[in-house]
Amino acid sequence: MVIDETRLSRPELRASRKRDTIVSMKRCCPLPIRRLHRPLVLCGAIPILLIAAVSCRKASETRQPAAAAAGVAFPFTERIGWFQGPCLAISNQHLARGTSVALVVTGEPQKVQQARSLEQTTAPTTCKALMQGRAAINAKPGISFYALETGSVGSTDMGIGLVEPPASLAVVNGLARVDLDQDGQSEVFSSCATSEGIKFAVWTGRAYQGEPRWSGYYYLGYDLKPNCP
Repeated sequence: MVIDETRLSRPELRASRKRDTIVSMKRCCPLPIRRLHRPLVLCGAIPILLIAAVSCRKASETRQPAAAAAGVAFPFTERIGWFQGPCLAISNQHLARGTSVALVVTGEPQKVQQARSLEQTTAPTTCKALMQGRAAINAKPGISFYALETGSVGSTDMGIGLVEPPASLAVVNGLARVDLDQDGQSEVFSSCATSEGIKFAVWTGRAYQGEPRWSGYYYLGYDLKPNCP
């Protein structure tokens, strides 16, 4: 369609040009003109939303390692046991020979000694916990007994053994302390007498406050004067 602009008045000329522009726009874009602004707004919003989602994901990934670094999981059950003299009782059937074990002798004051595991044993000459009258209660399912190379630990010394602790133990004001799960709070150790045995426990912060992180019981088979809180 061709229009002779020379024969049109100025108003008619402007109207003709407007009609041509609209026809041209309809040919190149089938969408109604009135509806164009909504898809354009949505198309512009989608990249912004994608950028925001990626930024949030990156921020979350950045925070996760920081949270994980705040504490380290420590397997209390498998890495802590109780001992008397050269014998360690622990819920771990796979303790390798030569593994380092830190011994907390729970006297007053407490002492820390270093030892190494030898082999598993069922001999009552090595483990007094396996003597007749004691073994039936002490040798519970899941508990293994290991001979220890103890150095200066006496045969009557008792306490708590820690397999390869993640940090060195220190004795402060007569109490052994160590941060086992690296969360900024030290674990402490306790022992007390029941009517027939010794109860051992590991606590966070302060003994007998809250729930123990680990506990064990050594049955002696004779009468004692209870002193547990």
